[in-house]
Amino acid sequence: MNIDQMYIYGRNPVYESLNAGDNIEKVYLAHNAQGPIIDKIYAAAKRNKIPVTVYDGRKFAFLERDYLPKDQKSQGVMALRCLIEEVLLEDFLENIEMKNNPVVAILDGITDPHNFGAISRSAECAGFAAIIKPLRNSAIVTPTAIKTSAGALENIPVITVGNLAQTIDKLKDAGFWIVGATMEADHNYFDTNIYDRPIAVIIGSEGEGMHSSIRKNCDYLIKIPMMGKTESLNASVSAGIIFFEILRQRETP
Repeated sequence: MNIDQMYIYGRNPVYESLNAGDNIEKVYLAHNAQGPIIDKIYAAAKRNKIPVTVYDGRKFAFLERDYLPKDQKSQGVMALRCLIEEVLLEDFLENIEMKNNPVVAILDGITDPHNFGAISRSAECAGFAAIIKPLRNSAIVTPTAIKTSAGALENIPVITVGNLAQTIDKLKDAGFWIVGATMEADHNYFDTNIYDRPIAVIIGSEGEGMHSSIRKNCDYLIKIPMMGKTESLNASVSAGIIFFEILRQRETP
């Protein structure tokens, strides 16, 4: 992956890219970046619902060191460009064949790009139709995520949404059953027969799991039983176990 394709830098180039509707994931600003053009960048990012992160001088210097060509100046502004073509939720729902019982993965609080890439790899290998993730508090498509996914992120639709709860409502209206993975569930992931229908599987973060507002909107909750002293599995490991149990039940006569 060519990192020169990953970041846009400079005040005017970033501002013009935001106004042009380019596929920008996030804007980074140095803490001392000020002026009319900075105000315009804030406004354009807000208008396009793109998060803005302000770094102190040391952290922004690391960002420049890692991703800025040596002969270029950032002027205290860099923007992360999405490296894959994302899909709109509305377009996905309009074109999906519900009679084929599609399965999608919903990531709630998965912020680590390694986990994001690994979960995407499992989802693509298990034949999932898409991956849905929130705009905020979520990993973004970086070279690390793409490398960890072994290229799967270039072969499965990724849908970024502004509001996960509203997205779940739209999936329900379209005919999806919402299945949440949580240690508080009453049912083991293998001890159920609900996988023979359109399903959206929610994978929460390792630390907090699913947000309570998301969990209460689930139609069904499942868990992976823990027999050892360790309380939980890595999020990507849990996802792989559940994803392939869904595939196993569907493929087993």
